[in-house]
Amino acid sequence: MSPSRSEAVPRLYKVAANVLKDFNAGKDSVKNLVYEARKKHPNIKAIFALVMEAVNHTPAIEEATQQIDLFGKEPRFQRELAFVLITELLFGKKTLPGTSLPVTTTMKYRKELQKRLGSSETEVRKKKKFPKYARVNSLCNSLHRVARQLREDDWFEVMYDKSTTSYSQFLELVSNLEEKSYVVDYHVDNVLVFPPGTQLYDHPLVEDGSLLLQDKASCLPVHVLAPPPGSVVLDACSAPGMKTSQIASMVCGDWVAAMGGSPPPGAKVIAIERSTKRCAVLKEILKRSLADMVTTVINQDFLQLDSSEYSDVEYIVLDPSCSGTGMIKRSNATEEPPTIERLQSLAAIQKKLLHHALSFPNVKRVVYSTCAVSREENEAVIEDVLTERLDWVTCSVLPSWERRGEGERNTNCLRADPHLDLCNGFFVVVMQRIQSEQEEQINKKKTKKKKRKKDKN
Repeated sequence: MSPSRSEAVPRLYKVAANVLKDFNAGKDSVKNLVYEARKKHPNIKAIFALVMEAVNHTPAIEEATQQIDLFGKEPRFQRELAFVLITELLFGKKTLPGTSLPVTTTMKYRKELQKRLGSSETEVRKKKKFPKYARVNSLCNSLHRVARQLREDDWFEVMYDKSTTSYSQFLELVSNLEEKSYVVDYHVDNVLVFPPGTQLYDHPLVEDGSLLLQDKASCLPVHVLAPPPGSVVLDACSAPGMKTSQIASMVCGDWVAAMGGSPPPGAKVIAIERSTKRCAVLKEILKRSLADMVTTVINQDFLQLDSSEYSDVEYIVLDPSCSGTGMIKRSNATEEPPTIERLQSLAAIQKKLLHHALSFPNVKRVVYSTCAVSREENEAVIEDVLTERLDWVTCSVLPSWERRGEGERNTNCLRADPHLDLCNGFFVVVMQRIQSEQEEQINKKKTKKKKRKKDKN
């Protein structure tokens, strides 16, 4: 089929190419650039997934295009558009729509590119190490109904008996997942694990909010904090909003917002975000996931909040800005590691944020997490803060998780290793307030009073 010079390249690819160009120029993160481009194309999930794939494969695509002299032979072929189309053709949907000139040009070099990028599509898939994760959003759907929908769409759930399966056996099972198969996660039972390379961004369950594309490591902080239904939780650094939506689903318990009715009495999420731009992104994600039904968004710096005005807050999620060195899947192989000065600067801010979180008058538990691997941003922050806050201690969570914090004092901390746990590198620790006997007695009386009031109603 001959190329059509009058036919335009699909808009999704043009927008993705512009985002990739701006990212390469260092203008902003991919996530922020994608949300800035949402007015040009509404399917931001598809654009984000496509651009991230292009970023991940840039070194290989760069080498392959040089080997075949693609831009020497096709001097008018815009570089970022070429990278996006090659990514979709070889690492994504394996096909390109239409007969526009950029599409037909990419198709013309398909075999040569495949040869340089790994001989075959099978080899390309083998190079992808990490599975894809999706969290079932209970505000929109249930695990049972999602599983039924996947089964109707010809997906196969790999079953295993957790009581007789070790974590290492589970990881082996994940490594051997075949196309169109998935498994329920070992630690977080509303997270589904799919084979590497699975493209879910345009699946109906993702588009309607039933499935949220969230890495397993990112789900751990809220999972181990475990706020009960009807509780009040503050998310100190909320954007982009995946953890906030997870908090909302937990405080709502079994309530499915998509089916109507009312959330459990008292269920409330307070989402704090200092960036106005990221706050707009946060609101969009909360609306799409129906988490906005119980969430109040406040565009303010967490450190500027007067903790005395939030006496109803019982739980706090603190996932502050960090070096991001645990994000192996997204990192550039040529990127320089952060300097010690950079780590010290981040740690100073992280300590301030944690001190402030622990100052809220009635907060019971706080979870602190980063997607960084340095000790300076993790164990050292906890040790320094708890040395001053003797009324707080770390508590044991998720005993089945094998990798713990560094040092004898940090066995209650969790660490995720990308190569051993097949998810992003992460650090998580839950702290709880030590209550005096007097405080315990007062809380017991309050609980009994609430129970009597509930029984009367």
